[in-house]
Amino acid sequence: MSQPEDLRQLSLFPLNVVLFPGMPMPLHIFEERYKTMIGECVEQEEAFGIILIKEGQEVGEPAEPVKIGTTARIAQVERLEEGRLNIMTKGEKRFEVVEITQQVPHVVALVRYLTEEPGEESASIYQEVKEAYGGYLRHLTSLTGGWTAQAEVPGDPVELSFAVASSLASGIEIPRDVKQDLLETPDAAQRLEKLLPLLKRGNEMLAAEVTKRNPYRGSRLN
Repeated sequence: MSQPEDLRQLSLFPLNVVLFPGMPMPLHIFEERYKTMIGECVEQEEAFGIILIKEGQEVGEPAEPVKIGTTARIAQVERLEEGRLNIMTKGEKRFEVVEITQQVPHVVALVRYLTEEPGEESASIYQEVKEAYGGYLRHLTSLTGGWTAQAEVPGDPVELSFAVASSLASGIEIPRDVKQDLLETPDAAQRLEKLLPLLKRGNEMLAAEVTKRNPYRGSRLN
């Protein structure tokens, strides 16, 4: 039986993490089922799906995933003893699980890739988030000793929404269900609205850390 043209088979890696498009994610691969899966992806130059676990564990019996995840493209592979792998991946595009078609040895699903939309009135919220994110990057660069004027902010609302989500997911404590909600949000405008208060909190935390480390200098803004 043929499948609809907009559906694709995708190998899934259920994890206790949320991956956003554009977000780098290192993974250590040690289970036989995933060593085989990743080996096939490398050989065939295919992406796989990283998706949050709804019920179950990362190791052992197949876990039940949520419905929305992100494809991961393998950028680097380090081969270790006993066939273990260290890989660096990067999130590419969101997908929705339509049907689980295989559970063993690893999960395979029929998925639909999701269209990214800027959303209504994205221009106004984009500008506010852009300014706040610029401040966040300047604080972050100040803490790492870099030159803050080189901080880059994406010029597209969709790209900005995922860049901010990725930065905050790596930089501050955000519950997994909140991250998953951000991933599932249908358009950039709504995602940016949800990200703004988180971004402001992240800015406050970084500004406090900058002041703590450099009490007489504050943040380097230029």
